[in-house]
Amino acid sequence: MRIRLWPIEARLHSWAPYFSFVSIALVFAIMGSLFLMVNAKNERAIMCLAENIYHEARGEKTPEKYIIGMLTLARVTDPDPQWPKTVCGAVAQERQFSWVLEHRLATNRNEKQKWEEAQYIARDLLAFAWTRYRLPKGWECARFYKRKDGKGVSKNAAKFFEAKLFPVGGFGAHTAFQEKRGCKNPLPTV
Repeated sequence: MRIRLWPIEARLHSWAPYFSFVSIALVFAIMGSLFLMVNAKNERAIMCLAENIYHEARGEKTPEKYIIGMLTLARVTDPDPQWPKTVCGAVAQERQFSWVLEHRLATNRNEKQKWEEAQYIARDLLAFAWTRYRLPKGWECARFYKRKDGKGVSKNAAKFFEAKLFPVGGFGAHTAFQEKRGCKNPLPTV
């Protein structure tokens, strides 16, 4: 069978004006804007997770900060409808974190070194959660934590912890909890 190239060449030649430098530049501009949109979404997730790590664990050692971040990401990863599907949604979820008021993320970051560390940990976790970093064994269903001294926990939240949750382990000044009913989607642990 012999392939006739001239009809193909003729068709390509008729399309040539559509492949001008302007159209190529337009394609690159669209690709660039899509990249920037994806990058901006990722940066927003990093900032939300960093805010939560900073405000929830700035007095903790680095390993405990990673656990706070992992427990936050566990909520996003869990397909259960009670959890938001974005990092910012999980951080801003009503009545979940004491430092979040009226769905507004805090911007008061007085300790620059701790804020920079929180940003580093957030970037690291968003890149390597569930591969390089995992929750401790027995914490497959852990999605909650609170300070051991009860600081920042309202009376209603304390009642919720007592009625619906049980502790799975401690880390630094915090205790991790899971729901008494368990979970449908256990996450990987060490």
